[in-house]
Amino acid sequence: MLKAVRGLVLGVSLFGFGWPSLAADLPRYDPQGHCKKVASFGGDYSAMLDNSCLEIEQAAYNSLKAVWADFSGASKSHCDRVARFGGQGSYSLLKSCIEMEERAAGNKQEFKF
Repeated sequence: MLKAVRGLVLGVSLFGFGWPSLAADLPRYDPQGHCKKVASFGGDYSAMLDNSCLEIEQAAYNSLKAVWADFSGASKSHCDRVARFGGQGSYSLLKSCIEMEERAAGNKQEFKF
């Protein structure tokens, strides 16, 4: 019972204290690891793909860094999970997700009969 209570308290405190950090700071990913994985997909390594991937990741990171505080906490949290899918994380996935989430939030669709 005591372990369960400690786990609950730890979980609540991590959630409570972790959320502002995620909302305030751009997540830290491993672009080199991500790009090596992409460049090695299918078995053979491609230096061209690795370099191109790193350029794309750098550009996405630079553009997100400048406007990260402008996005909603819900979009940041959701898109961080999406961008981490498969391992190291991707700033280009994060950027695309954030842009689509923010655009969709401002253009709510309704079902019509």
